[in-house]
Parts: sequence; C-alpha cells; structure tokens
Amino acid sequence: MSLQRQLKYAVLGIGRMGSRHAQNIAFRTPRAELVAVCDINQSSLEWAKENLPPGVKTFQNADKCLDEAGKHVLLEKPISIDLETSRQVVEETKKYPGLKVMVGFSRRFDESYREVKKMINAGTLGTPHLIKSATNDQHDSSGFFVKYAAASGGIFIDCGIHDIDLARWFLLPSSPDIKQVKRVFALGHNIQHPELAKYNDVDNGVGVVEFENGGILVIHCSRTMKHGHDCFTEVFGTEGKVIVNGNPQLNRVEIRDQYGVRTESTPTYYERFREAFVNEVNEFTDIVLDNKPLPVFCVDALEAAKIAAALAHSFKTNNPVYFDEKGEPLLL
Repeated sequence: MSLQRQLKYAVLGIGRMGSRHAQNIAFRTPRAELVAVCDINQSSLEWAKENLPPGVKTFQNADKCLDEAGKHVLLEKPISIDLETSRQVVEETKKYPGLKVMVGFSRRFDESYREVKKMINAGTLGTPHLIKSATNDQHDSSGFFVKYAAASGGIFIDCGIHDIDLARWFLLPSSPDIKQVKRVFALGHNIQHPELAKYNDVDNGVGVVEFENGGILVIHCSRTMKHGHDCFTEVFGTEGKVIVNGNPQLNRVEIRDQYGVRTESTPTYYERFREAFVNEVNEFTDIVLDNKPLPVFCVDALEAAKIAAALAHSFKTNNPVYFDEKGEPLLL
C-alpha cells in the first residue's frame, strides 16, 4: 500500500494566531506535514521546540526558511493593512496561475455560515438584501489591543474585515461587475479606552455599506463585551431571515444557581471558530494536492480591504466615502 501524499508546510509568524495554525497543521491535518516555522522572536521559536513535533525546523529569516520562490500560499487576513501592498500581491499572483494562493476568511469555512450560503443559493431566503453583522470581542482589561492599534489598521480593518467579506459572499453575485460598492459611512466612539484616540481608532465602531445592487451591510465592531466573544449575523431575504450565532453559547450547558438561569459565552473568537480554522487548512491542503479550484481568492480580500479602508477613512473624516466607476474608494 502506497503512503498518502502530504503537502509540506512552513508557517511564517508563530505568534498568537500563527502558533494555532502551526498546531492545526501538525496535529489536525492528515494530508499535511509541518516541516518548518519562522519567527523573528526567539521566544516563539523556543515555544515551537516545546510544542511542535520533533524535526520541525526553526528559522528567524523568512528567505532562508523558504529557500526559493514558487510556493503555494495560504494567507491570513487581511493581505496587508496597506491597500497598495494588497494590490501588488494580487497582481503578483496573476503571474503564477499554476500556484494556489488563498486568503483564510475563516467564516467561509464555518458550517453555520456555509449553511446560510446554501440557503441563499437554493433560493430559500428569496433575494438577500440586508445584512446586520457584528464582531464584538470580549473586553481585554490588559489593553493588548491598545498596543496593537498602531499596527492593526484600525477596528474596521482588523475586526470588520470578516463581516465585510461575508456581506460580499452573501449579497453579491459570483461574477460581479467591476463596481460593487456605491458608498460607505462610519462612526464610532471610545467607551473604555480613550487612549485609542491617538491612533485615530475606537473601541466601538459602526459602519454602513451600500452596494451597487441595492444590498446593504450594517456592521458593528467592538472591543468591550464583558460576557465574551459575541459575533452574530442576521441575513434578511425577501422570503425569510436567518440568524447565525444569535446566542453565543460556549456549549449546551445551562447553569442554574443563585444568580438565575444562564449559559456561558465563547470567551474568544478562536473558541467560536476553532473547527473553521481546521477546515480551512485541511481544505487548502486538498486544493493543492488534488488541484481543486479555490473557494476564495486574493481579489476577494482586496475588495473587502477597500471597503474596510473606506470605513476607516469615513470615521476619521466624518464624511461618507463614495466609490468611482472602477470600484475604487475616493479617499479624499
């Protein structure tokens, strides 16, 4: 019996999320082999030696880790917080049609959101026309995200990119015209962390996106939820409505004590989307090994980033941002 062919992976960056990707590849992706990790921080490489399989090579230099070009790539979102860099990456991928490059929008790999997509495709909801979506993180009293704000691109890019991608996935046709967005508007405030103001960022932001086909996205991003990570999506169609994660339960346990009757919430995004991240890397592995079509492309990430950047600009200027005939935000 021949041995199963495996896809060899190197993970660049093994911080908070990269370390989880590395573990998923090493321990939960049967058709993959983790061969190397790379991080500029020596402490991360020490973590790798203690928590990843023996034989995984460690590097501090990405060029030495990859050795040469010509690799398939699974990218975290966003491609970059800088739109021009994202455009350059998209253009570069066009030069190598034989290579698979996918951006890991984890909610597209979550079973609940996939069920909604099936309902839309089947016409069960009629024509979807409005989405209300939220990414509300549990409040972190350590203020980690305040330190991170300088490099995050702001709450709409960091948190809102998933909600934006979902709206594009649910509301736009599979082969949309060049111009997808008509205009956006955003506002926000700091209710826990006024120190974010120095980064032109907020701990609660609200945005409205109007698409050219008449669809609307209303998005709420927050860093201040006390009860846990609370992300939900409501999809309104002409024949019905669905809600994903309306109650962010950690499990099916119902607690009854002196405080009443309650359930516990998912503490972070990772607990909520743990299996989606596993699905993501397993499916990308199959896509490469079996030469299957990609379910999401770099251009999807670029289009979502344009909307997120427009929302960030709208918040900073207190003005709506319109999109031109080429589908570019007019960031004046």
